[in-house]
Amino acid sequence: MPTSDSPNRYGAIARWLHWTMFALIAVQMVGGIFLEDLPKGSALRGLAFDGHETVGIVAILLVLARIAWKLSHPGPAPEGTGLQQALAKAGHVALYALMIAVPVVGYAMVDAKGYDVAFFGWSGPDFLAKDADLAKSLNQLHERLAWLLTGLVAVHVAAAFWHHFGLRDGTMRRMLPARG
Repeated sequence: MPTSDSPNRYGAIARWLHWTMFALIAVQMVGGIFLEDLPKGSALRGLAFDGHETVGIVAILLVLARIAWKLSHPGPAPEGTGLQQALAKAGHVALYALMIAVPVVGYAMVDAKGYDVAFFGWSGPDFLAKDADLAKSLNQLHERLAWLLTGLVAVHVAAAFWHHFGLRDGTMRRMLPARG
């Protein structure tokens, strides 16, 4: 199984980073929706928030690794018309920006609330003083950016299906696991 990208398909590392990020975003969105519904002060709520924070930090580390990999291992040449390529590039830039912004804003929000940011049981460094108004604004921004990311992921998935089932080109197959 080739780890590096080829002219016709993404390699195993690029595919692993892509699908792992997809899974983390899905887990974070579903988990984020239910976090506030957990009983305040309960051990389950504390564990869920710690898990959400930890996965958020893992996600940002993975997206940074993904950017480094993408810069050092250009993938297959883009397909489609010039407009399709421009839209795909803009969509990917927006996805990367949001995959960074959502956890960064989330980290800042937790920090501004005066809580330690959890990372596998350790506390992340504090960057902000406790500020309830800032925390409230960051909470709203975090939620809006997360929904925007979710919507953009949905558009990305729809475009992949359109390429696969509508245009019947090889765009989606380039990111799917290789067949034996």
